Amino acid sequence: MNKWINNNNFAKILALAVSFLLWSMVHWNNDTPTPTGKIDTRIIENVKVQPYGLDEKKYILSAMDTDRVRIEIKGKKTDLLTAFSGEYKIKLDLSNAKVGTSTLPLSVDIPKGLEIVNIQPSAVTVNIEERNTATFPVTIMTKGTPAEGYQLGKVTPQPATVKVTLPESELREVAKVQGTVTIDGEDSSVKEKRIKLVAYDKKGQEIEGAVLDPSSVTAEVIISPPYKEVPIELQYTGKLPEGLVISKAQSNVSRIKLYGSQEALAGVKSYSDINVDLSQITQAGTIVLHVDLTAPSGFEKIEPSSLQVEITTVSNSQRVINDIPITIKNDDSSNLQADIITPASRVMSLTLNGAPGLLNSLTKDDIQLIASVGNLKPGTHEVTLQVVLPRYISRVDQGSPLTATVEVKENPTAPTTTTPETGTDGKGKDKNQNQGSHPPGTGTEENGGTTPDEPGSTQDPSNDPGDTETN
Repeated sequence: MNKWINNNNFAKILALAVSFLLWSMVHWNNDTPTPTGKIDTRIIENVKVQPYGLDEKKYILSAMDTDRVRIEIKGKKTDLLTAFSGEYKIKLDLSNAKVGTSTLPLSVDIPKGLEIVNIQPSAVTVNIEERNTATFPVTIMTKGTPAEGYQLGKVTPQPATVKVTLPESELREVAKVQGTVTIDGEDSSVKEKRIKLVAYDKKGQEIEGAVLDPSSVTAEVIISPPYKEVPIELQYTGKLPEGLVISKAQSNVSRIKLYGSQEALAGVKSYSDINVDLSQITQAGTIVLHVDLTAPSGFEKIEPSSLQVEITTVSNSQRVINDIPITIKNDDSSNLQADIITPASRVMSLTLNGAPGLLNSLTKDDIQLIASVGNLKPGTHEVTLQVVLPRYISRVDQGSPLTATVEVKENPTAPTTTTPETGTDGKGKDKNQNQGSHPPGTGTEENGGTTPDEPGSTQDPSNDPGDTETN
């Protein structure tokens, strides 16, 4: 045995046999795959196409014929089973895309160790449009109603306009940019409210993809207490220089707003707490006087808080107006009738002061001489007449009372339901005819003529150029 082992040729043959055995073992392992190394395929549906590379400040991908594809991949079964769906990416490179329609290839990004077998479709058709920008005014809508009795006022957005960026074809469809603020139950103004904006088309539908700059605005919503708008009545203080009279007085506003409770507003008909100081006038001509306004007691606010009154003064003039009829006024519902005894003509003449232009346009129908007999008993009475003149006109002798003698007697034939103003005077005449006509007004809007609220008031033309006088 030792003889064979020590033989050189035998050692070489043995070494060659061992080498062959080892080579066979290695190649047998490589040529026989284990079950876990088996190659398989897998189909994945609806893989989303992911565009990239587009300069979105200048362009927009307005259309793509499909955004999902079907892919088939192969690889080891273990790799296929362990790969997540999100690792399969289908990419669309738009970095070199041009404006208009074009067909571009898709690229695939899949997990390592897997191969793409098929992609369907392998390319997509896209449409690229340029972005354009236009400026639109902001509209703020309100939702709900303020607290009971409160009024919704002006809504002011800040800023008042925004820029809208869209493809040109869509930008032409923008009809408005609008936001909505809720005011339900609010009893005070809403300020610094942040409101999101939305672009709408002409059908009122939201335009998806519109880029708004800014995308939201702040808004102030005025919510005011109840108010009532009433006419103003100018009042005067102070005296004009000797020999001057008012020719025209006009305020820059004719009505004001008073804010307050419903109860306070119900009783107000006009605002007369406007005192124009005539002592500021030193010579004939036109002057504008500033007057501050104050809310009456019981009211929260007045708007405006001041006004301007333009007053024109001229040298005084005089004129005699003849044949002014005397009117009988009977507010008593009793069955009495009245007749004027003196003056027998039932008319009077008056010498009047005023601006030449106003006097020249004056007629007897612009003046009223009223004898009130409502509280008189049957008999003959001397009645002081109430003189109603156009505004800025006064009597020269207004210190001297005007009187008329009136006979009051019972009228048994008059129906008990006949009113004093529409009944007869017992002589077959209509009482309005007997009393003379009532003018439709006691002045014009220019000279501020009004009908007196109460008889018995006196006016000093140098102090207050009013329109009523009782003598």
